[in-house]
Amino acid sequence: MIKTPVLICGGGPVGLTLAIALSRQGIASMVVNDRTETTSHPKLDVVNCRSMEIYRQLGLAEKIRDAGNPRTANQYAGLAASASGPWYTVLKDRHLIYRPVAEAEKIIRANTDGSLPLESMQRIAQMHLEPVLLAEAKSDPNIDVRFGWFLYGFEQDDMGVTAQIDDLATGRHVQVRSEYLIGCDGPASRVRNFLNIDYDGTRDILGELFIIHLRSDEIASLYPNREPYWHSWISRPGFWSLLVSPDAGRNDFVLHRSFPPREGERLDSIVDAALGRKLSYQIVRSGPWRPQFLVAESFGRKRVHLAGDATHQYMPTGGLGMNTGIPEAQNLAWKLAAVIKGWGGPALIDSYEAERLPVARRNRDHVKKCAAAAFEIQFPIFNASADALAGTAKRTEAAAEFEQKISRLYESLGIEIGYVYEHSPVIVSEGGRGVQTEERRYLPTSSPGARLPSTFLADGSALFDHLSPVGFTLLVCGEADNTARFAAAAAERRVPLKVLPLAEPRLRTLYECRYLLVRPDQHVCWRGDTLPSEPGQILDCVRGVEALVCA
Repeated sequence: MIKTPVLICGGGPVGLTLAIALSRQGIASMVVNDRTETTSHPKLDVVNCRSMEIYRQLGLAEKIRDAGNPRTANQYAGLAASASGPWYTVLKDRHLIYRPVAEAEKIIRANTDGSLPLESMQRIAQMHLEPVLLAEAKSDPNIDVRFGWFLYGFEQDDMGVTAQIDDLATGRHVQVRSEYLIGCDGPASRVRNFLNIDYDGTRDILGELFIIHLRSDEIASLYPNREPYWHSWISRPGFWSLLVSPDAGRNDFVLHRSFPPREGERLDSIVDAALGRKLSYQIVRSGPWRPQFLVAESFGRKRVHLAGDATHQYMPTGGLGMNTGIPEAQNLAWKLAAVIKGWGGPALIDSYEAERLPVARRNRDHVKKCAAAAFEIQFPIFNASADALAGTAKRTEAAAEFEQKISRLYESLGIEIGYVYEHSPVIVSEGGRGVQTEERRYLPTSSPGARLPSTFLADGSALFDHLSPVGFTLLVCGEADNTARFAAAAAERRVPLKVLPLAEPRLRTLYECRYLLVRPDQHVCWRGDTLPSEPGQILDCVRGVEALVCA
């Protein structure tokens, strides 16, 4: 029997990120994955700003950017009759999201009010992201990576989980004993099915859509400076599609259509219609797929938990599939580490579902609105006559509707970084005062449960880079009382604590309170203008030992 603290079933982006995050906490894990290689399909086309903040904390942000879209390339989204034009409108300057990474980084660094993320998003296909994560995991002595292994079954008890795994190549059967098992094994999760946890939501609302993955060195020539737009929405009378360029520095493209080929319709005719002219390309693969809007009814039971697509299935409108899973991995990693190390209490693991399930549902609601917008913008042009589109008025109307509705898919910092763990048992509540949030606009707040607003210090360093990734950080804005009692209470409980003095007056204004206690996942768990007389009660709450203190 092999023993490991954490067994992770699933070696996709979320499973690998969880293993890496655990290792950064000093916790070993085993990753089993029934695939022998990383995916060869583009799949996702963006790592959003919150996921990039997490990858920065893990030391992977630059590696991911090096593997993805060039830092100077555009991230535009446009509406056109075809990829050859005419273009009705292009979204490019109105929001940080459309700016090249190099430009976005300058805008972020100049920001002082905490309203922007620390990291801009990164265009990258999943088939280029996964090798970065896999290489990092394989090079880490804390991670036992087993691709080509299959989770046959498991049983859990009060002390841990005993799993059966098989080497698919040799038929070798191995027992693995772990303290926790995490299912990151996708929409058809065996772990979720073994737990008898169903999805909440109606399946197949939209029916069957169709996708074509193609490669071409010539499509780039249709765009200025040979830089394909990130998303090219193609719409004209009788035709609609979406052409995606996951990585402008490469020749992969993905064409989406809202229905499969009609009888007798050839794939090349669909591609040619989207491109607007005959170019040379290779169709790599194609097929139907069914978008879903589902969230698991529970994120786990006892010592077995779920993350990533095992917890939710979303239509990719809004880019919130993997990008909901990465914060799940970050949230779960530090909590597992705290409990395994002995300073985290039982309510800490329970808080994973309490915090992340509402976010998954919120994201699903947003994705639904984005999906509706994506379908709505096609109708004015799809159903128009060619004569009507020849006139300026109709094209101007279509452009305005596109900018109003489709921008929801991209300009949603409130969804990406504005979620708040208001009702968590390990957050010290402020008495039921609700936190104002929006989907599209991020409203910076240091309210307990919120992600700490990001900013830069006077020396140019990012505040996030000074936060402890393995324990709590007590921010002290301005002159401080004696923090020795707080530090002593943490030491008595073996809770890692870093005290971080912040002398700049503007930070006292930005962070609203004199003292803030920040978790390893960069979320505020307590704040106040004075230090508590009994800091141990605060620490017992946020580490999951006495959650009722928070009520």
